[in-house]
Amino acid sequence: MNTRHVIELSPSGKTFEAGDELLLDAMLASGLSVPFSCRRGACGSCKVVVTQGEYRAKQLAPGAPAPSYPLAANEMLLCQSHACADMRLEIPGWSLDTPALVVESTVLSKRALSSDIIELVVMPDMPLAVRAGQYLKVRLVDGDSRCFSIANLPADGDGRLVFQIRQVSGGLFSETLLGSLEAGDLLPLEGPFGACTWQDDDAAPVVLFATGTGYAGIKPILLTALKRDVEVTFYWGGAQAADFYDRAFLDQAVIDHPRFHWHPVLASQGKVQEVALGHGHRWEAAQVYACGNGGMISQTRAKCLEAGLPSHRFIAEAFVPSGQSSADALLKTLDDTWEKVGPRYSLDGMLAAREKTIRALAAIASQLKVGMTTGEALDMAAEQLQAMGASHTWHPTYIRFGDDTVRPPREGIDPLRPLRASDIVVVDLGPVWDGYEGDYGDTFVFGESALHRDCFKAVHEVFDETREAWKRGMTGCELYDFAEERAVSKGWRLSRNLAGHRIADFPHALFGTTELAELEITPSEMVWVLEIQLCHPTEPVGGFFEDILMLEA
Repeated sequence: MNTRHVIELSPSGKTFEAGDELLLDAMLASGLSVPFSCRRGACGSCKVVVTQGEYRAKQLAPGAPAPSYPLAANEMLLCQSHACADMRLEIPGWSLDTPALVVESTVLSKRALSSDIIELVVMPDMPLAVRAGQYLKVRLVDGDSRCFSIANLPADGDGRLVFQIRQVSGGLFSETLLGSLEAGDLLPLEGPFGACTWQDDDAAPVVLFATGTGYAGIKPILLTALKRDVEVTFYWGGAQAADFYDRAFLDQAVIDHPRFHWHPVLASQGKVQEVALGHGHRWEAAQVYACGNGGMISQTRAKCLEAGLPSHRFIAEAFVPSGQSSADALLKTLDDTWEKVGPRYSLDGMLAAREKTIRALAAIASQLKVGMTTGEALDMAAEQLQAMGASHTWHPTYIRFGDDTVRPPREGIDPLRPLRASDIVVVDLGPVWDGYEGDYGDTFVFGESALHRDCFKAVHEVFDETREAWKRGMTGCELYDFAEERAVSKGWRLSRNLAGHRIADFPHALFGTTELAELEITPSEMVWVLEIQLCHPTEPVGGFFEDILMLEA
């Protein structure tokens, strides 16, 4: 007889029943969107805390590898466990309920900051977890929307939200709806959204750029930097002196904070990025944020990277006057069969996860030391991801030294292999940030081996060339045939064990697990990861690079 046990999930109170089947299978069958990924006990995605009840481990097939994810005494993996009694479980860092994105707010005040800038202050009917630099959408009656940056730090006050809105000639919101709003009126809001957020790095000198009301998105970043006494410089571009509508606050901040400087840049004086490049910033160590028109952002990014800024240290947000986000258009293009996403999916969330994963990879790579073993490197990486706020890893962290760089991810490695002074290293991360999957991997060269440097160069060239082929409309199947031809032309072998994969709001495994190399359509951007692993034809030398397929990277 198949005894059924009642499993309660804390703190939601939701329940499901489980018999002889794995707890993960029982939970999915009940319609609960539990996090999971590998089903092999390697990634930790389905880790839960057992607060009550008994369970037994899954019986392994002869020769099957044992689960490798490290667990505390009160933790278990749903994909490797069966219930033996009624249980109470807790999923750390995970909510089974999709967060409510739409809130009602009450208008508190409205005033002019300049001849064409209006400050609107509202109070939401529920507290919003807002990160410095995020924005909200105002939904209009025709289904359109307008995006407005949150120009304050709600958590530092009573939760009210401040917007700085430019009145646009003929604008449906700014000239029609905004003009009629009065204190006490209700305004529906959606969000928060946005990837241009404070990155929790108090050591880096901060350089800020804004044009026009892009200042509203930059001000919370500035407020955060001032609170933390970070070295910060701000460049604000405008057409005329009246465009610097918050000058009084900025001038006083310079007096109150000796490590803060700001520069109003009139169009007649040049572009903000040109002025900044003439001020001798330590770009190789800086953290840059930019908010404003797309032209300023693309030009500033190019100039800063040329001056030595690492690419993962440029965080930006661009808005268009219509308020339509590119995410709205993207979701309409996804294939209903192969590119399903979950209820949390947003372009901003995916971009934020990508940016944070790139930063995590850089932080982990900087801590790799000669003599460190692979096992020690993996422990360090786990600590780094946890310190940065990753709730899960949707695939295991992979770190490969030397000869192990030619091994595919699921193949075992020597955890005691030390990092040599002249070595090649692969690091592949799959963390989950705030319910969104990040996935980024790269190759690092220690020492001066010409072969290792050639490998690094070849893997990036093959990736870039394959991404360009995708932009020309190749299908997923065609992409990997193309990548293989390009690898061979450079004297390397493409490993077809790594064939690209889906990515989305966590867990994408609920919506699809098709490999990119099997896809018979042209993949959409922001839902697929292109993986390139090259191996030398005769030597135990391999390189790896992966990133999300996106038009602007």
